[in-house]
Amino acid sequence: MGNGRFAAILAVLISVGVAAWPSVTQKSVVQGVTVAVTPGNLDEDSSIWDFAIAYDAQATRTLKGDEPLDHFVLVGDGRRMRPLAWEGDRAGLHHRAGVLKFIAIQPRPKELELQLTRPAEKQPRIFRFVFGDWSA
Repeated sequence: MGNGRFAAILAVLISVGVAAWPSVTQKSVVQGVTVAVTPGNLDEDSSIWDFAIAYDAQATRTLKGDEPLDHFVLVGDGRRMRPLAWEGDRAGLHHRAGVLKFIAIQPRPKELELQLTRPAEKQPRIFRFVFGDWSA
């Protein structure tokens, strides 16, 4: 699967989710593995929050051992939440995509961190989402 197919899968995952703020995709590339995270429903009154997650590994890298339920943690206001569910690909050598769901932290903090600790990496990848008052 090339970058075009990876982008198409990510676009579908994003379009399925509920519009939310912030909704900017964040990408991290470490050791030839790209992980893209896009927040879905992070509404204050929602009981479940979700994030579209897409992995893309170069041909020389694999995703063996990458289990989203085991390696992600959501942090907000000092609370750490393990994922509730993963809806997506169960396995994939070079590509994996799906939606990661968490029980919402109530009240919603002003900032969230989604931390990913991959087995072969020394430092966790951190994706930050800041909420605030804004107007269009």
